[in-house]
Amino acid sequence: MRMLSEIVASLTPKKKAFVIGSAFVDMVINVHEMPHAGADVEGEYRKTVVGGCSFNVADVLHKLGLPFESYMPVGEGEFSRIVERALTERGYPVYRETGAGDNGWCLSIADHTGERTFISMFGLERKMRPEWFDRFSFADYDYLYVSGYQAEGENGTVLLDVLSRKRPDALVVFDPGPRVTSIPAERLEAFERLGCLYTVNAHEAQIMTETDTPEDAALALARRSGNPAVVTDGARGAVLARAKDGAFAAERIPGFAIRLVDTIGSGDAHTGGVIAGLLCGLPIEEAVLLANAVAAHVSASEGAATAPTREELARYE
Repeated sequence: MRMLSEIVASLTPKKKAFVIGSAFVDMVINVHEMPHAGADVEGEYRKTVVGGCSFNVADVLHKLGLPFESYMPVGEGEFSRIVERALTERGYPVYRETGAGDNGWCLSIADHTGERTFISMFGLERKMRPEWFDRFSFADYDYLYVSGYQAEGENGTVLLDVLSRKRPDALVVFDPGPRVTSIPAERLEAFERLGCLYTVNAHEAQIMTETDTPEDAALALARRSGNPAVVTDGARGAVLARAKDGAFAAERIPGFAIRLVDTIGSGDAHTGGVIAGLLCGLPIEEAVLLANAVAAHVSASEGAATAPTREELARYE
């Protein structure tokens, strides 16, 4: 496998990606430790930014100078105006949808270890309608990103129908995320039948597969989907499972040493890094190494949407 600097220097788009999902407002708060029921702890307000899984994934592609298409609906209300301003500043398309309410918002709370907890107030990004997608030709794309937040309930039904319009050889890059326990098994199976590449953290992957290690979880997900699966494992990097020489095998792709600030948006950034690599035709193991560096940079930064530029990635070797 090549050095990271060689991988970054080779990033030239060869395929097309589409990012579907949410952009909503993150209010970032630091606490020393999470409160238990009935407690009162002192917090420190840090900042208000636009985040959301899809916005964070798009941030990686944007900062690396890679082309992509996106659909992150903008509603009506106070938070929608903040989201619209952020999309416009980055040159992303603004799709205003009426009659479905405001965009969502989230309290992103980081404790002294850097681990994050979210309290989410969902908005129109969980009320998607089939007609909103009639403007797109899904057969044009090689990779389509969806998060677990959009896969639940009626919203998930709409997205599965929309994604069925993709080419048979196109992959859905699917990160179930913290909502994995809320997504029924039959819904996950439907995504697998569509053709999905899982990107998920070790804790969530082990819950999904009822396994005890990231390696076993990655293997189980790859066998279920029939495609590579990527399981992130914090400072230890990530586990890549895929079919190799007629059987499924797992290998660990190393991480990068950093001073942890918080993990807000780091999983989304990792997924964005994987998509960036695949978009540029990299071997999957190089795409995961790139993603490890992207996620490391975000974990060493405060808040969401803090993906690195190519120049900033050059620090990691």
